[in-house]
Amino acid sequence: MTRLLVIAADADLRRSLQFALEAEGFAVTCRTGIGAHEIPAHFDCTVVDHHVAGPDRRTAAAFFDAFAPVILLANTTEHPLSPFAYRTLQKPQLGPALSAAIHAAVAQRATTT
Repeated sequence: MTRLLVIAADADLRRSLQFALEAEGFAVTCRTGIGAHEIPAHFDCTVVDHHVAGPDRRTAAAFFDAFAPVILLANTTEHPLSPFAYRTLQKPQLGPALSAAIHAAVAQRATTT
């Protein structure tokens, strides 16, 4: 089973993502922030809402590197953190695009490890 880490500060978004992804058969762990000290380190893919990245781009980039591959959920596909993410998806229309991005990220990771 594919293990996902979903990080979103907004409780409604977090619950919605968890519900939709678990319905697709993913094992989902949710957190409200990118504080690495509180997150176990083994996930197949990480989904991050851009609001949790904070103002320090270096900290966010380091987190993205440690928890790669990362799917970034943002209001625009040209987000400043997009270069550090596997893929950036524009909110609010995630649906099948999110699932497809997760499957692609996990498949690519499997071929490179």
